[in-house]
Amino acid sequence: MKVRADRLTNSHLHISDGRSQEKRLLPALEKDYFNVAELRFHTLLALAVEYARVLKFYNLENREDGTWEHFFSWDETVVIATILAVDLDKLGNGDGDNSHVTDAHRELIEALRALPAKEIGRHMIAAYSAVTMLDQWLQLLAHAKNALGVELRKVVESVITGLKKDIAILGEYLAGYLSHRTLEEIFSGDLIALMSAVEETKLSRANAAVDVSDPVPIRSSFYAFIKAIEMVQLSAEKLLSASLVSQDHEPAAGLLIAFLQLFQKLHHKINRFTLNYVDFYYDQVLKARPRSFASDYVYLVVAPSKKNHTVLIPKGTEFLAGLDENKRAIVYAAAEDVKINDAAVSAIHTLFFKRDALNFPENSLFESVVLNDRVDEATRQLATGGWLNEVPVATADSALGEESLQSYPLFGAPKKVEDTMLVQHARIGFAVASKVLRLQEGRRTVCIRMQFTGEPEVSLEQWIRNIAVAMQPAGSSGVVSSVQEQQAFFKVFRDMFIVSLSAEDGWRELAEYLPSYSGVDPQQKENSLVVTFFLPEDFPPVVPYDQKIHGDGYETRLPVVRMIQNPRSYLYPYGILSKLELERIRIDVTVEGCRLLQLYNNIGQLSPLAPFTPFGPIPEVGSYFIVGCAEAAGKQLSDFNIEIQWGGLPAGIGGFKAHYQGYETFGDTDFRVGTSVLANGKWLPENVKGMAAHPLFQIKTGLDGGSEVNEHSELSCAAVISYWSPDDYRGSATEFSYTPSANKGFFKFTLVAPQQAFGHRDYPTALANVLTFNAKQKHAKFLKKVPNLPYTPMITAISANYRACAHIVLGKEEAGCSAAMREKMIHLHPLGWEDVTMQADQTYHLLPQYAYSGNLLIGLNGLAGGGVVTLYFHLRENSLPVEHAAVQEMQWFYLTDNRWLPLSTKEIIADSTQRFMKAGIITLDIPADISQENTVLPGGLCWLRVSSDRELEKYCSLYSIHTQALKAGRYLQEDAVLSGAIRLPAGAVSQLRKSIPGIGGVKQIQPSFGGRLAEDRGHLRIRISERLRHKQRALLPADYESLTLEQFPQIYKVKCFPGMSPDFVAEQRFNPGHLLIAVVPYLSENVISAHKPLLSGHLINDVKDFIGRYAPSFATVHVINPVYEVIQVRCTVKLKNPLLAGMYSARLNQAISDFLSPWNETLGYTRHFGWVVSKHDIESFIQNLDYIDRVTNLSILRIAPMGEGFYDLLDSADKAETAEVKDIIPVYPWSIVAPIQQHFIELDDRYDVIEPRITGIGELEIGSTFIISDEKWREKIEKH
Repeated sequence: MKVRADRLTNSHLHISDGRSQEKRLLPALEKDYFNVAELRFHTLLALAVEYARVLKFYNLENREDGTWEHFFSWDETVVIATILAVDLDKLGNGDGDNSHVTDAHRELIEALRALPAKEIGRHMIAAYSAVTMLDQWLQLLAHAKNALGVELRKVVESVITGLKKDIAILGEYLAGYLSHRTLEEIFSGDLIALMSAVEETKLSRANAAVDVSDPVPIRSSFYAFIKAIEMVQLSAEKLLSASLVSQDHEPAAGLLIAFLQLFQKLHHKINRFTLNYVDFYYDQVLKARPRSFASDYVYLVVAPSKKNHTVLIPKGTEFLAGLDENKRAIVYAAAEDVKINDAAVSAIHTLFFKRDALNFPENSLFESVVLNDRVDEATRQLATGGWLNEVPVATADSALGEESLQSYPLFGAPKKVEDTMLVQHARIGFAVASKVLRLQEGRRTVCIRMQFTGEPEVSLEQWIRNIAVAMQPAGSSGVVSSVQEQQAFFKVFRDMFIVSLSAEDGWRELAEYLPSYSGVDPQQKENSLVVTFFLPEDFPPVVPYDQKIHGDGYETRLPVVRMIQNPRSYLYPYGILSKLELERIRIDVTVEGCRLLQLYNNIGQLSPLAPFTPFGPIPEVGSYFIVGCAEAAGKQLSDFNIEIQWGGLPAGIGGFKAHYQGYETFGDTDFRVGTSVLANGKWLPENVKGMAAHPLFQIKTGLDGGSEVNEHSELSCAAVISYWSPDDYRGSATEFSYTPSANKGFFKFTLVAPQQAFGHRDYPTALANVLTFNAKQKHAKFLKKVPNLPYTPMITAISANYRACAHIVLGKEEAGCSAAMREKMIHLHPLGWEDVTMQADQTYHLLPQYAYSGNLLIGLNGLAGGGVVTLYFHLRENSLPVEHAAVQEMQWFYLTDNRWLPLSTKEIIADSTQRFMKAGIITLDIPADISQENTVLPGGLCWLRVSSDRELEKYCSLYSIHTQALKAGRYLQEDAVLSGAIRLPAGAVSQLRKSIPGIGGVKQIQPSFGGRLAEDRGHLRIRISERLRHKQRALLPADYESLTLEQFPQIYKVKCFPGMSPDFVAEQRFNPGHLLIAVVPYLSENVISAHKPLLSGHLINDVKDFIGRYAPSFATVHVINPVYEVIQVRCTVKLKNPLLAGMYSARLNQAISDFLSPWNETLGYTRHFGWVVSKHDIESFIQNLDYIDRVTNLSILRIAPMGEGFYDLLDSADKAETAEVKDIIPVYPWSIVAPIQQHFIELDDRYDVIEPRITGIGELEIGSTFIISDEKWREKIEKH
């Protein structure tokens, strides 16, 4: 998003850089700020030589023989001192010391001062004096006897050689204004000799270009002379120390040097006057005393050596941490009594429900929730994902250094993108165990109807209506049609579940299912959800659940259908499904083609593997055929029928009537059977006459229109299905058979018509009659046809079809069933399961209930029966400030009988973590009813849970959790003085000073913390001087900064903004009565230039609480971390050596980052607050790099956070956006510039000037510079 920077900040606002720890001392109180004797060694030496120049020397004959100068002036140390004593400021003003020049030279200077062109005259005087100094140093160093003097002379010669042109210009000006004087007359022959090396053509060309009436050339030369002397001074300063110890001085010079060095020591003593005066005032008048040593602390984890044994570690118990630099034992003493028991952490998990404001359509759907009795009802967005993570449990072999440990989000909320790689989708759903789901074979259709209850505003129809409204385009009316609701329903629910069934080889997942509800199918009840799926014949059998095969350990031996929410569905299901209050579940199954049947007749058991005669070889009225299906026997059937394929039926037209010619009359439908069902050991209906008779065969119309007997027929049991009652459920078909003791589960088909059955007993008589008749006939035409053999019913194939249903009413017990055989609904938790069918006094939901977005689960061994347990949380110091309301939402729970019960505030004995804002110990008193036999989490452990709902990413990251922890402080004897580093590394404390029975070992997990060395004199001066200024009251910004820096030494810099609040909109920031304090922590070593250090949340809160004690009661204090505005430089460069393009590109990227980074103390932009990034400065810096030939096409991108996931992008190449902005200025006064890790650098071998262009979308990087414009936010900014 692009927003003009001048809309967001006041470019005319002057912002200082704040106050840092190293800048706390006032300059007036610094050492050497005011000295009684201020002259330095080289100044004293130069003055002594100057004095010697005017001091006459008398020889042994007491005659004047020159001055004392020649005893000292030729010594290289004296020359160096003379060079260093030159005051360039005075020289630049034309007021240089000319006491060493001759009378002729003084006359020349006076003549130049008398010139009417005062500016030209002043620059000529300064230039002439500078060249005269160089000339004198050249002559003095001509007699140098050692290497130092020779080296310095070469420096002077090189400088003079580089000034040939400027000296020639000076000569032109002298000749133009003082025509009677030439360079040869003014300067020495050595300098003229160097000048004579200049080519005549170059000199004449330079002279011809000089207009002596123009002050620019002489001014330019003047600056060159000043720079030249500065260069000589830098070289001389490096050589001074070596010259003092060279032992190559003339006696007179050496004696003078020695005297002045001793004299300097007296100066140092005299110059202590100011500090002595300050110390006297502080110590004697104010009675100020240095602060004493403050102990640092460690957290220790104690390992018991015995099981089922409690050990008391008394307060004051001493632990050893080796020896200090004085070979004395480092001792830490326990801060309080601690009881050590067997409790140990065995498992750590996090469960996090993400609520991403950028996810659609969840960001338009909301829910109301009451988390605990300390907070009011809140409205929040629906969850957009559920993440489960396992945090490794620390062992005795775990590393101690934090640099080698992996930290994990405390409540599962990732702080950065890399954290999402550590997690997996949380498995949440439900399962239904039912007898009707035992589906061995055939074509199987399953329909699961979930009937919900509750208020209309939380009904399924209302949720679907809300989703449809949310899916409408922006600006819609908010009213949706039934078609839109149906579209929304199928879009959301078509892939909401992952449905799987218990099969022989494990869980078998279904490819698809069909959802429905009353808005799609009016026949469905309101507030109900229907899921239908079809299992083809090749789908494996659905078998009873087996823990060894299917895992999870459900307490059931029934087949199970498992419905897990699909985390990759269009809408994350948990937010809606978890709100649906479930009343009952109905499962309807329809099975066609079931062939695994138990078959019997009045003779015995039949096998369906080969054709068989269902009514025996000689059927009679009363002959019966019994059919049983083990799969259907244990189900509540609503329909049952068998499909039969007959064998040996009469062929041709006429059917049975034609087949039975010669018998009594038989019709095709005369063969009828009565149906009965076995119920409670009796065949019902008992009276045969009460049976409903059904045709045994079905007639079909042939091709010629005649009737034929159909080889396929269906026998329905619908007439007797009301007598049916389910048999006892059997897990295997081998346990199902028809015996005299059988009570249920079979259907009987009894032959009831015709009376003669199939004519087997009539056949002999009919045959005899025909044969007798035929024997009496004399002509063949009168012969009767011999009757056919009677038809014996034979079945070549048989299958059963049935429909069954099951009802699971939550809260209603199924009588006469064991727990394993009871139909039930099971909640599937991320790490376990729960049978919710018979939970009393509660509202039933479709999914498990997790009210909190963030959950930390801790599994403990050895805590059965409850008791006090100490939990040491080893946390990473990366917390951010958390609102008070979010902290209030935090709640501890313990698990008992699959129920999470809250811990009261009294049961949270102590919490030194400040609600997980820093590492520390939490002491809990666990109730005695905590249990280990739970199923929602792995059994055998006692489980604790701490949950929170908001700002979860702001809490510290977690390294590990330990039990049996205590806090110990450093113990010093009265006469001991601690020096050096106070921080004790991890692992230093490893043993007790005196052994305690039952304690097996001691481990220090993290470095010591807190503490402060005894105050030294320097810090005492800082503290008292600040105390005298603010008088322990906070009125000015400097007062707040000083108070904060003194109280919190771990803070590096503080910047106070009075009358300002941390608002994203510029016009809303300036608020009287508000106070904004931005704090910057100390940086760790070896940080990268793009580092963005932040102060931990608990320190932010501590600073706020501390400042609140000094701020006026009406003031609103805001303590924040700085905002980091990211800068990316984009340019095209030409390298001097293009063959090493890869190496130089990386070097240039790092050089730009170092230049922009405020963490470099000597390079580039060293300011933190109040920064301004100049495009010209960056271009000049790049151009001056030794491997860069030229730079062009330079532009700058600035990225600043705008809150609510929005960012501001400013492109300096966009002329429409930056027409009034010459430099990149901060959006926020409290921001710090930070270079991006990768700048945009192009290489080009051409010398063309490339105009910067607006950055295209193809050049932006996702997660870095790719920012999408948001018109609503732009309108909000423009409005303000």
